[in-house]
Amino acid sequence: MTTKYINIEQVGSVSFIINERSGRIRLRIKSDGEIVVSMPPSVVYRDAIRFVESKTDWITKQQAKIQNGVTVFAPESCFKTRFHQLTITKGNTDKVYNRVGNGIIQIFIPEKVNHEQPKVQEFIKKTLIDVMRWEAKIYLPKRTKELADKHGFKYQNISIKNTKTRWGSCSSTNNINLNLHLMRVPEHLIDYVLLHELVHTVVKNHGEKFWLKLEQCYPNSRKADKEMNNYRTQTF
Repeated sequence: MTTKYINIEQVGSVSFIINERSGRIRLRIKSDGEIVVSMPPSVVYRDAIRFVESKTDWITKQQAKIQNGVTVFAPESCFKTRFHQLTITKGNTDKVYNRVGNGIIQIFIPEKVNHEQPKVQEFIKKTLIDVMRWEAKIYLPKRTKELADKHGFKYQNISIKNTKTRWGSCSSTNNINLNLHLMRVPEHLIDYVLLHELVHTVVKNHGEKFWLKLEQCYPNSRKADKEMNNYRTQTF
């Protein structure tokens, strides 16, 4: 299968996959909001793009549903980052505040305050984003360098961002962008994403050469790619 990324004005980046088994053009929205089109080899990109453009309203609605499937944090919530675990406590306090340390993200909420209030949820989410950004800045550049040195890759700079649709990206000048939400996926999948972007420093597309190179560095890479579909880049 061959994958090509095309930016369409109405909806943004779209992944077009040429699949020998496809009998017609198929459109789907992944759990992270990515738009994927599977198409037979006989279909030209121009027609596939027109097909996507005709489905703009449907795409927008589906992405909105995904985006609105947000997490509501409660005292019983189980949420872990790479180095911390969330704990929400209701008790004798007159304000909502946090305390981060010793592997715990503690959120304190007054007993009589409903934890589902928008302001409370926003406070919790901001705290989690801040912690994940801090973790990501410490962990991801160091781990990327380790993997690059091990496999002989060279890159320019690494940026940590809170992006909505991508776990990572590599520019034409080999600058790598990484999503801070990687701090809540398993370690082996973090390595997969990092190696995925490092391979892009030498192969700029998702063709056969890309997957062969990635497989050399990360065996069963396609299995890991599918496993990443179980995680969304934005859950709150």
